[in-house]
Amino acid sequence: MISCKHPKRKYINSNGEGEISTWDLVDDTGAINLVAFNLDSYIMSNKLIEGQSYEFDGLSIRTVDNMYKKLPHAYQLIVNKTTKVQEIIMSFNYQLTCNITSLKEIETLSLNSIIDVQVQVLRDYGITAGNTNGNSWTRRELHVAQDGVHIRLILWNEQVLLYV
Repeated sequence: MISCKHPKRKYINSNGEGEISTWDLVDDTGAINLVAFNLDSYIMSNKLIEGQSYEFDGLSIRTVDNMYKKLPHAYQLIVNKTTKVQEIIMSFNYQLTCNITSLKEIETLSLNSIIDVQVQVLRDYGITAGNTNGNSWTRRELHVAQDGVHIRLILWNEQVLLYV
């Protein structure tokens, strides 16, 4: 099932420039990212709907670069010109599970851990936006607390507007 459709991004690197789309796929075993570039990004963006379930054939798989990692899975699925997609009816009802972590445990977590926290916002420093290497971004900085522990929390891009 498509649990999240991330906003399209533009990229420029040594291979050229183009467009990239990503989706979070979930089932009863976990979650993994689906990534599509350029023409595949355009085609899949018109086919895949958040909340719908699909069967894929002909995907490639590769390890996730930690800089772009959004899910705990070490791999991501890549759409290519042989990829076929068919909408299906799932036989289970997906329930989102959370990995709620106490702020007191933050320092014991390994780098790039993906967690969920329940905190009180003490101060909202506002939203900033910019453009780096042709990619636009938005950022929101918060001062949050939980059980006497205070941290700075930064939300990026689509997360910025989810918690207004």
